[in-house]
Amino acid sequence: MSKIQVLLIEDNRLLREGITKMLNAEVDMKVISSSGNDTPSEKARQMAPDVVLLDLGLKNQDSLAVVGLIRS
Repeated sequence: MSKIQVLLIEDNRLLREGITKMLNAEVDMKVISSSGNDTPSEKARQMAPDVVLLDLGLKNQDSLAVVGLIRS
């Protein structure tokens, strides 16, 4: 059984690390990349994750615009 690949985009480092540890502890999930707010749409395009977990309160970007870029 393949694991669900997750791309995590969260600008708070402590929260990002905690969520990554929690998700990686699950037997059917794997965080393939976790990052702050550095080109999240480009990371999604390159990595082709199954799920993108995105902070809707990014400080340096409009999160809803990022969702639109990822979907397109």
